[in-house]
Amino acid sequence: MSTDKRSAASSATRDVAASVLATPQQRLVEERALAIAGRLEMAAAKDRITALFKADRNARLGNQDGLIAQSAAEHCQHAAMIAAGETPLSPCFVWTIAMAHQWLGIDMPGSRIGQDNPDNVYRFASVDASQRYILSGQFADQPPTDFSLCSLPAHVGEGIAANVCGIITRDTIDVDGDGRFEIVVDSTPTEGRRNHLCIARAKVLMGRDTLADWGVERPAHLSIKLVDAEAVDDFDIEQASVRAAQLAFTIAEFFLRVVQHGMCEVEPVNTIPPPVASAGRGGLVTQSATLGYYQLAEGEAWVISIDMLGARYLGVQLCDMWMLSYDYRQRASSLNHRQALADDDGRVRMVVSATDPGVHNWLDGSGHDLGTILVRWHGIPAGADFANSVVANVVAIEDLPTYLPAETRWLDAKARSQQQAERLHAYNNRVYLQTAD
Repeated sequence: MSTDKRSAASSATRDVAASVLATPQQRLVEERALAIAGRLEMAAAKDRITALFKADRNARLGNQDGLIAQSAAEHCQHAAMIAAGETPLSPCFVWTIAMAHQWLGIDMPGSRIGQDNPDNVYRFASVDASQRYILSGQFADQPPTDFSLCSLPAHVGEGIAANVCGIITRDTIDVDGDGRFEIVVDSTPTEGRRNHLCIARAKVLMGRDTLADWGVERPAHLSIKLVDAEAVDDFDIEQASVRAAQLAFTIAEFFLRVVQHGMCEVEPVNTIPPPVASAGRGGLVTQSATLGYYQLAEGEAWVISIDMLGARYLGVQLCDMWMLSYDYRQRASSLNHRQALADDDGRVRMVVSATDPGVHNWLDGSGHDLGTILVRWHGIPAGADFANSVVANVVAIEDLPTYLPAETRWLDAKARSQQQAERLHAYNNRVYLQTAD
């Protein structure tokens, strides 16, 4: 481990108590999930997912075995986290779809699925539509760029992309002077009420913090409690293990068929179609997005030119062909509007390549010359023109200096190492610390 990594990990261990994610409920669910993950049901589920992936056309692309094994393992870990937290009569928010982390005396494997957005902190709580809950929260001094709470009929990937039943966004939550808020969660119609979330037909709450400036923005504190009834923790490891094994395969098959093949690989390789509203494809109602895939020869780069479209948030990321983000903690396999540099014409140009092209806005695929790309906008103003909002071209790496605008920022090896070290430090801060250093 490098000195920078040791320092960041040590700081994270010291300050974990300050994290809004490191709750006693999170620790309990992680302990239960690790127990589930070690059972025979999950070993069988991992084998089943691996077989599904290896039978897929993309398994023939070369050097995919390691990526397939990692994806199968993380799908199973996520499903174990979900099953471990499915106690709607004793609810809690569970942080998952996350990179591996070490805290609270636990060495937690990764749990990424579904082309996860590296800028998001995803938390889920199971609810019972016949019950009433109070959801309490507090935004940090530096709140996320975007925040939403959604009620869903099932878990993401459980036959649905999201299919939102109800939603509350940061702009529609009344908060006090300290950023605190309370939300009533029940099955009655919202009918214009603020700080109310309807869970009729819903089984799941999803909290999503979108962090653009990792160095200072923090996830909101979230907790939920049952009212009008006594809390009952009815977790059963036997039932949860069967549930997790089934859920892991369901999610893997859904995202491979519906998103990877049905959205990412629809257009020809190395092209990106215009964005569409995600709600039209079962996704989040506040988002517009586009997806594509790429495969580059040695010495080639893929230049992506993007219009911000006046959005609150722009995020671009690379994933492998098995629906997992590349490791984004230190390597910039994702860039958002705060991390990337815009050119003088207002467009943001990013360069995808297997080796470092020396450009500040490098989307680093961790040495892989193929994968998928996702571009997401949040809060696009009404009437925005999506034509030519994304333009993609394959260019020889040696031609980049003449192809890119004159104001493009270039980085040497030392500057790249500094960029990566700062990214890792910011990532550790966003996960482990509630307030900035």
